[in-house]
Amino acid sequence: VHFPQDEISRAEAYNIVNAHEQYIVPTSGKPIRGLIQDHIISAVLLTKIDTFLTREEYHQLLYSSCVSANAQSSFQGNSGKKISAIISEDEIEPILPAIWKPVPLWTGKQVITSILCHITRGRQPFTVENCGKIKPNYLGSNVEEKNLLIRKNELIHGVIDKAQFEMYGLVHTVQELYGSNTAGVLLSVFSRLFTVFLQMHGFTCGVDDLLIIPKSDKKRSRRLKQSEKISEDAHANFLGTKEGSQDPIKLQMELEKVLRRHGDVAVTRLDRMMSNALGELTSKVTNELLPNGLSKPFPKNCLSLMTTTGAKGSMVNFNQISSLLGQQELEGKRVPRMVSGKTLPCFPPWDSSSRAGGYIGDRYLTGLRPQEYYFHCMAGREGLVDTAVKTSRSGYLQRCLIKSLESLKVCYDHTVRDSDGSIVQFTYGEDGVDVCKTSFLTQFEMIAANQDVVQEKLCGKNKDARLHHFHGYLGAFPSGLEEKAKDYLNGLSKEKRTSLGLSKKGFMKLMKLKYLTSLAQPGEPVGIIAAQSVGEPS
Repeated sequence: VHFPQDEISRAEAYNIVNAHEQYIVPTSGKPIRGLIQDHIISAVLLTKIDTFLTREEYHQLLYSSCVSANAQSSFQGNSGKKISAIISEDEIEPILPAIWKPVPLWTGKQVITSILCHITRGRQPFTVENCGKIKPNYLGSNVEEKNLLIRKNELIHGVIDKAQFEMYGLVHTVQELYGSNTAGVLLSVFSRLFTVFLQMHGFTCGVDDLLIIPKSDKKRSRRLKQSEKISEDAHANFLGTKEGSQDPIKLQMELEKVLRRHGDVAVTRLDRMMSNALGELTSKVTNELLPNGLSKPFPKNCLSLMTTTGAKGSMVNFNQISSLLGQQELEGKRVPRMVSGKTLPCFPPWDSSSRAGGYIGDRYLTGLRPQEYYFHCMAGREGLVDTAVKTSRSGYLQRCLIKSLESLKVCYDHTVRDSDGSIVQFTYGEDGVDVCKTSFLTQFEMIAANQDVVQEKLCGKNKDARLHHFHGYLGAFPSGLEEKAKDYLNGLSKEKRTSLGLSKKGFMKLMKLKYLTSLAQPGEPVGIIAAQSVGEPS
């Protein structure tokens, strides 16, 4: 029962159930598969500039990661022949070490180079340049490590972080140039590689990763003492009185008058003024503490490594642990006041202090006071309620959309038609392009740098194939895309064009071919895709 029973089911199993084929999300053309958490940490540790490996470690990493990729292809041999884990044509070719004396040492980057050469063996090498997640101020003197550059399969500089598993990253580029199966194999190989390396290297997070140096901590305390003054000035500004000249009792009375008279409009205006003023303070405190104020610097600081590389968490989490929680907001506003004018019973009525309005200068490292804890719980509760309420509403919305659009599909003449054959769109999306194939359509630099690989993928070995000609249903190359391609070519210097081996005619021909191979296939259920794309994010 669980086996596909007919040819259509088999076709679906090969193309739809196959995880390799589902690398791109039809909603936006972004990748959905990738490595996360520990694998990202391991990737950064392996590819950072000062990672060196002995011969044994280098060979162990290569063997552990690549041997299964070889085994997959070896089991497709003829019957009656001996099956081996590695067959001769699939042998992994190690590269020469980066350092020879006193002992041969390989860099972590060379492991990646070896793997990329192994995975793309028998095909043209590729080039990719992509910006990483790590900010330059974390890298110190090694600023060039911010951007990943792989040239002809060789990792020259940069680290593999979360960005390389996202849109236009390393894996996405491999998927575009070599197909989904190669990208799937690369992810599997990387997964094994990073697991083994992390077992060799180790990774843990301790309290010393959260600590701030005393000098920065004192500076933080001084900054946060200014919050009450900033709050008082903002209230004085709101009431139109001179800053710093107002008696606190009079200020509270004036505030009560204005807020009671003008209601929500005044509250919103005051909240905005306070949030802006205190937001600047929070930013200053954060910028002073992270990353320069940490007692253990990046990349030795494991928490910093996690948040900056995109492995887990964000700067907000790090900030809340080591710096401060900042302004708590409910429904986009500060903590609301009760009828009495208090935000909590322990504060005076119409209190102008930042603390009473939900600004938390405390942090998790040294603990929260009860009032701050209560405000933080209020903000946390709102998130939970929102999630619970949204699911039922968006579920019904999605069902309605799908029922309305389920019959729309692309036909053989590239029109989008309803179940009765009535035309809804003359060309799907006005350009006929499948969303899953749009990502690299305007990435001219990548196409120019890898034109041989793109040509090989689209035409096979026959480079003179006249596949770029349009037919009756598709009039011509979309003018917008053509203009962008020409602008890119015109913007290139003569030296750059020569180094890329780029001819204007050849590039435009390649772009036309790329466009034609990116069209939505007849039978594509575009209505359901559109409905799911609206329903799923909400």
